[in-house]
Amino acid sequence: MKTPAIQRALTLVAGGIAIISLIALTVILIQYMLSVALNPLLLATGLYGLPVAFILLMLVLALNFRERRRS
Repeated sequence: MKTPAIQRALTLVAGGIAIISLIALTVILIQYMLSVALNPLLLATGLYGLPVAFILLMLVLALNFRERRRS
């Protein structure tokens, strides 16, 4: 069974968002330790990135269940 292109694309996007969010959280922690002013865009990326990635992965999971039910 071949994975549909939309599921593969959503998985890659979710993984990319999760990695970027984790990097942003690491940079935020480093900036906080060095007492540097925090960038609001970096804070937003760290705050919202992981939940968005989780929602996208749940969507991929639902699409996968629907595809398996059809076959």
